[in-house]
Amino acid sequence: MVSALTRAFAQLPQPEMRGPLIRSLVWALLVFAALWVVVAGVIHAMLARQEHWIELLADLLGAFAAPVVTWLLFPSVVLMILSFYAEAIIVAVERRYYPNLATPPTARRMANLWSGVRLALIGLALNLVALPLYLLFPGLNLILFLGLNGYLLGREYFDAVALRRVDWRAAERLWRRHRPRFLLTGMVVAGLFALPVVNLVAPIIGLAAAVHLVERFRELDPI
Repeated sequence: MVSALTRAFAQLPQPEMRGPLIRSLVWALLVFAALWVVVAGVIHAMLARQEHWIELLADLLGAFAAPVVTWLLFPSVVLMILSFYAEAIIVAVERRYYPNLATPPTARRMANLWSGVRLALIGLALNLVALPLYLLFPGLNLILFLGLNGYLLGREYFDAVALRRVDWRAAERLWRRHRPRFLLTGMVVAGLFALPVVNLVAPIIGLAAAVHLVERFRELDPI
């Protein structure tokens, strides 16, 4: 896992990663800004009343709560965006490190895209359900955040890479055999989402690392 993450970090400045990296940064910034605006608006709409002091309280709570809630929901929303540009990232990694791999079928890539969107929606729903626990239980909220998003990220990265090369049954066997490595990688990436600036490139780092893990396990444990 450490080797996969190190390779992912090292490839970020390389020419073949420049296009996916720029798109990743642009989308991450747009998503973060839009999510912040939506969260702040929802908080204000829920708390605001006719009384002036309550409106002031709503504005104050929105100013402090909006960035926190945005930070917590950011990984799930980015997962959905990632589904649409994951192919370019995976191809960039494969061309540099695994040039002998055959081009996967288009139909399989499209099925994988919608699978990613579905998982992202599930992740967003689960994080919304867990949001009160995030806000009310310091300490426990970090464990819950890393556990929940670590699973979602690890599973999404695995599916995005593995399902391009093997069918569902083979992918499930590979997942069961090596699940702890992918979950741990997902937790590390979830932790990166908590770091300013780094969180903008965390999606591309996690996906690139998953390519190395999948190919390593496919070689060591042929299906």
